[in-house]
Amino acid sequence: MIKNLRDRLDRWLLRRGYTHPEVRELVRNQLVLTALVLAGTLPFSGISTAAWSLAAGTVIISANFCSLAKFGQRITGFANRREAVAAVLARFYFRLALSGAALFACIVWFGAAPLPLLAGITTVVVNFLVWGAWRHVGSKTHQTLTGKEA
Repeated sequence: MIKNLRDRLDRWLLRRGYTHPEVRELVRNQLVLTALVLAGTLPFSGISTAAWSLAAGTVIISANFCSLAKFGQRITGFANRREAVAAVLARFYFRLALSGAALFACIVWFGAAPLPLLAGITTVVVNFLVWGAWRHVGSKTHQTLTGKEA
């Protein structure tokens, strides 16, 4: 059942332009992590500021991550490097400003608790760490700290 759900989610992401398999895997894991956080926190969102703050932080970072991951796939096709760098910087700063505005609105206008909000934002870091550890354990060759294969 989990494999079937994973395959359906992969096909859905592929139809939405996530063509690179590793990017699609990271986006899929982030979406699953977001769904788990939302499922765990939304029942308590009416009674706990920390619960909806955690959910809001997770949604904000997931939206940013999905957008940047999709754009990151397209950037490899740019022939002009200056144009590619300018596009990445423009998109990065636009997302940074948008995230800042969303965080400002959550904290100042809606009274979100900053630490749970930050914890929600760190779900993307957890996603990367788990993905990296899983790939390291699954690989047949391992590198030492000097870069040589062990």
